[in-house]
Amino acid sequence: MFRVLLAVCAGFALASCSAGGEAGDVPAPPASSPAPANTPSATDSPPECDDEPCYADVEALGQVDPDTVTEVSGMAGSHRSPGLYYVIGDPQGTSEVAVVQEDGSLVGHLEIDGLSARNAEDLAVGSCGPDTETTCLFIGDIGNHVGLPDLFIYRFPEPDLDELPARVTPDSLRYTYPGEPTDAEALLVDREGRPIIVSKAWFDESTGESGPTQVFRGGRDGGTLEHLSDLRLPAPESPLFADLVGHVVTAADSTEDRVIVRTYDEIYEYRADDSDAGIGTFAEWPMQRVPAPFQMQSETITYRVGGCGYLTTSELTGEIHGVGCR
Repeated sequence: MFRVLLAVCAGFALASCSAGGEAGDVPAPPASSPAPANTPSATDSPPECDDEPCYADVEALGQVDPDTVTEVSGMAGSHRSPGLYYVIGDPQGTSEVAVVQEDGSLVGHLEIDGLSARNAEDLAVGSCGPDTETTCLFIGDIGNHVGLPDLFIYRFPEPDLDELPARVTPDSLRYTYPGEPTDAEALLVDREGRPIIVSKAWFDESTGESGPTQVFRGGRDGGTLEHLSDLRLPAPESPLFADLVGHVVTAADSTEDRVIVRTYDEIYEYRADDSDAGIGTFAEWPMQRVPAPFQMQSETITYRVGGCGYLTTSELTGEIHGVGCR
């Protein structure tokens, strides 16, 4: 997060940025403020839609307060309580998940026994396994810009959010990469309850070159990840942030036949041609750009559960934007 913050501060010459900036240090720009020059503007021209969903304009919904979560890095919609969202931050030692409404209003905090995250970068809600209809929350302690040899994912059944428990005890799953360790900020879960990790490509600041984005799948109980494919991202149409910090995947979410991927500049949706295709093959699916708000350091994406559209959040300001359907 620190390198990205410095690059953004330098790129925009924000007087309010500081070397020790926290998520609450830089206020969100007023809704009426014009976007900076060359800002991607998906709201002006929603994509042509041949099938559902057909996405509408971006809306500003609210903000995750820094007292609720600092440096928002992961967000996932509850399947057990549609309309509520799990949120986590990435500071070292993070031990809890917040539950919020769509506008960022706090419902409560959930302490996770045994969690002292090194770099929690994403959340996902998905099947607990192939023989159950129960859904689990998966916490991806998958950030790894320092080259650690392993990563951890924490898994537990979704609690009743109407009577939010004070603590939960998760399964702690340890994984290693099949080759060199890599950094990652995006976590998915397939219908078998297996985690799928999308890597954060390396970026050479001197040349502006980004490396490959890789897709890995893990077993249900830990072990060595399997490399499934490389994901070829299209060049951003307006590379505002990509030119500063790289064209990298910062979050992802999925349904049975769709995967949505966030970068700092754009949002892509992959739609399966075959309804039986598992999401592990999504890199081969047809892709289209979908509306992306201008956000400083956007690091979450989650589908609305029980509705249509998706939410995305700025790590730097906590600002939440939503995209509905038309």
